[in-house]
Amino acid sequence: MRRYRNFDVELFDHTQTGSHDVFRVRVADSDVGEQRISHADRVELPLEVRGVVARLRRRELRRAEMITLGGQLGSALLPDGVRRLWSAALARLGDDEGLRLRVRCDTYGLAELPWEYAHLMPPDLAGERPGPEGFLVLNRRISLARYEPQEGPQVSLDAGVSPIRLVALLASPADPRFDPLDLGTERRSIEQAVGDLAAVRAEFVPDATADALLAALARPAQVFHFAGHGVFTGEMGARYGSQEGESAVVLAADGGDGVAGGARLFPASRLAMTLTGRGVRLAVLTACEAGQRDAATAWAGVVTALTRVGIPAVVGMQFRILDASAVAFSRAFYRALAAGQTIDGAVADGRLAVFDSGGDDERDWGAPVLYLRAEDGVLFPRVPDAVGAGVDRTPSGGANAGPDRTTTPAARDDGSGGAASSSHGQEGRADAVDRSALRKKIVGAFRTEDLDLLCSDIESALAADGITLQVNLDMVGGGSKAVQVLRLIEYLDNRGHLPYLVAAVREQRPGLV
Repeated sequence: MRRYRNFDVELFDHTQTGSHDVFRVRVADSDVGEQRISHADRVELPLEVRGVVARLRRRELRRAEMITLGGQLGSALLPDGVRRLWSAALARLGDDEGLRLRVRCDTYGLAELPWEYAHLMPPDLAGERPGPEGFLVLNRRISLARYEPQEGPQVSLDAGVSPIRLVALLASPADPRFDPLDLGTERRSIEQAVGDLAAVRAEFVPDATADALLAALARPAQVFHFAGHGVFTGEMGARYGSQEGESAVVLAADGGDGVAGGARLFPASRLAMTLTGRGVRLAVLTACEAGQRDAATAWAGVVTALTRVGIPAVVGMQFRILDASAVAFSRAFYRALAAGQTIDGAVADGRLAVFDSGGDDERDWGAPVLYLRAEDGVLFPRVPDAVGAGVDRTPSGGANAGPDRTTTPAARDDGSGGAASSSHGQEGRADAVDRSALRKKIVGAFRTEDLDLLCSDIESALAADGITLQVNLDMVGGGSKAVQVLRLIEYLDNRGHLPYLVAAVREQRPGLV
C-alpha cells in the first residue's frame, strides 16, 4: 500500500458491571463521516474475555479459540453503527490504498485488551467456517494502530536527513533469570535489510549497558531498536484481569553500578528520558512485554512511555514472544521499510513473516503493537526512477537491488531505457489487478484439481525469486472452489505476491487475464 487512510475509532465511558465490561464506541473521524457521541454504539463485553486473554498470553489457546476470541474483540471494536461506516470506507479505497484503524481508548482497562487479535470475516465468506483470513491485522490492506492523544502538532516520520542513523541495542546478559537470546541472527537480519542502502547507516551496540546506551545517543539517531528481554513487574489490580506495575528493558549490568548478577532492569521512564531530544522518529522494541500497558499508570509500559515523549512511531510486543518470532519480525519489518513501504505495511509484513513461519496455533503475529501519531507512514521515502517504470531508489540515488529487497516481482530496468518484466512474466503492478474479475475468471476456467497445479507453479515461481512460501489449497482452506479461489487471492495479496498468481494463470490459460 502506498497510502493508508485514517479511520479513527474511539472507545469511551468504560465501566464494569458484575459480569461485563460496558463501554461505548464511535467513529471519531474518517473519510466517510463520523458518529455523534449521542449515536455511539453501546458494547457489553463479557468479563470472561479477560480470562481468555490471560490464556492467550500463556500460549494456551488453539487457533479456533483465538478466532472465537477475535470475533468477540472484532464485534466490540466494530459494532453495527461503526461497521457500516467501516464497510463504506473500505469500499472507497483505491487499489494502492489501505485503511488505518486508529484505536483511541480513554481508560487503561480498555487499552490493555489485545485489539490486534480482532477478527471479522470478509463479506464474501459469510456462512463459511471462520479462518485466519478474518484477523484484521493479517490483511495487508488494513492497519491497526494505537493512537495516544498528545499536546502539540503531529511530527512527520521523515526526519529530513540523509543518511538516517539507526542505533540498535543488543542485550542478552548472562543471568539465570533470563533465557539466552539469538541476537546475532537478529543483527544479521537488520544488516541484510538495510546494509546496501546509502541512505541508512546501522550501528550496533552489543552487550548494551546503560552507559553504552548514553554513548550511542551522543549523536542524533532517527531509529532506535532494542533487541533483548523486557519485563513487566506487577500484581493483580483491583479490576478483573488488570495489573499494576512498571515495565523495563533488561540491559547488561555496568561493572561498578552495584547491581548483583549480569542483568540490570532499566525502567521505562528512564529509557524515555534518555531518548528525549535525540531526533528519534521510530523506536522498535522486540523485547517481550514491552508493549504491555499498566492498568494504573498510563505511561508505565515502555512503548507508551516513549510515545509520551513525542516519538511519533513506536513498535513493541504486548506478550512474550519466541526468539525465532522476534528475528522473523525484524527481518521482514526492516526489509519492507528499506523498500520504501509505509510503517503500516512494514508491520504487516513482520506479522505475516511470523504467521507464515509458525504453527497453526502460533499467536506471536498478534503480539506487535504499533503506536502511531503521524499522518504519513513512510520513514525511508523513495522516489521513482527517472528512466523505466517502477524502479525505486533511495533519496541518495542508490538502487534497491536484489529479490530480497521487495516482496513482489516489480518491473525491472533492463538498461535499454524501458521497463523489462520480471523473470516470471508479470506485466504491470499488483495494484492494477481487478481482484473480483480475476476470481470469476479463475473459477470459470479452472477445475478444482487444476488449482493444485496452479498453486504448485506459484510456489515454484516464488522459490525461484528466493521467496519461501507454502501455497496450496489446504493452506488457504475453503469448502467450495469459489471460496478456495477467493482465499488463494487474499492469501497472496496480503503478502504482496498477487502478481505470481496472475503470471501463473496467464501461463496456464493464455488470454484469460
